[in-house]
Amino acid sequence: MIGVTAPAGPARPLPLTSPPFPNETVRSYAARLALLNGIPPKHVLRRFYSAERPLDGLDLLAVRSGQTPASLRKALPELTTAAAWHQPGYPLISRTWACDFCAAAHTGRTNWRIEIWGLRNLNQLCVKHRRWTGTGTAYDSYFERSVEIPSMGQCSVTKAPEIVEAQRRLHRLCRHSRYRRILPAYEECSKFWRDLTRHGYAADRTERRLRLIHPDETSRHRPYPYAEAADFPDVVQVAALFASFYWRKQALGSQGEVQRFRREFDRRLPAERKLRTTAIPWLQEEIVRLAQRVDEAVRHHEASLDGLVTAHPHDQFPPLLIRRILKRSPAHAR
Repeated sequence: MIGVTAPAGPARPLPLTSPPFPNETVRSYAARLALLNGIPPKHVLRRFYSAERPLDGLDLLAVRSGQTPASLRKALPELTTAAAWHQPGYPLISRTWACDFCAAAHTGRTNWRIEIWGLRNLNQLCVKHRRWTGTGTAYDSYFERSVEIPSMGQCSVTKAPEIVEAQRRLHRLCRHSRYRRILPAYEECSKFWRDLTRHGYAADRTERRLRLIHPDETSRHRPYPYAEAADFPDVVQVAALFASFYWRKQALGSQGEVQRFRREFDRRLPAERKLRTTAIPWLQEEIVRLAQRVDEAVRHHEASLDGLVTAHPHDQFPPLLIRRILKRSPAHAR
């Protein structure tokens, strides 16, 4: 079936169809329809022409999939916000894989994957199935092949409820109009926490979570996604602290204010092992440098969004796109 040529003439519905997944990418949906019908993915969205007028992307996909344009707009963000989606300087969203259990329940196939839109580096866990999904995505040139390959790096965190609660907290922080601060703070704080864990700052806490989610392997042989999931609650705690304007101002203030910030840092994230002598001044200085980097990143993101607001119509207003993604995200469980 791969070598067949798509017929010319009006667009016709495909024999087998499937509804789109919430926040699914257009290329993922087209690839799934192609796999169902045994045709190349490019033939799903091939430019057919009706007798009256050429079909645009939304109408064409509606005819081919048998779905209504309204349902496609609701599920596939690209179809309603194409002008705002690929703007340079708008790096807040990225593609990632949906939870394998969610994909299996939606498609009926255990070896199919679904690619979705999510906030960059923030949708890492499916709360419904307590499953760590990570932030990986497929290379563009191998995407069609990747849809049929089971996901790598997904794991269950059912036995570690604090990881699930950390995802809920992160989602709440973003939904309460703080994503402009949370996004840059999370990225900077995740790098900071990786450096700090090398000094054994929270080694016991991390090891306890690793034993819960992957008890059959020693720490030396555990894959990276498990270590990433084990560090997740602490990274969220650090990001929430540095995303707060009040505490970030304390970290950038006088010596007394810096000491007040350090006491709050130690209260939220107590050290489980005494730092080496050389690491103590590094941590004191790195906290100030991290606050400066987060402050600069927040200003950069706000300036980027302010520029995009004036460049798009009201229905393509970028903050509305983010709220739409958050509302239908598998990382959020009502």
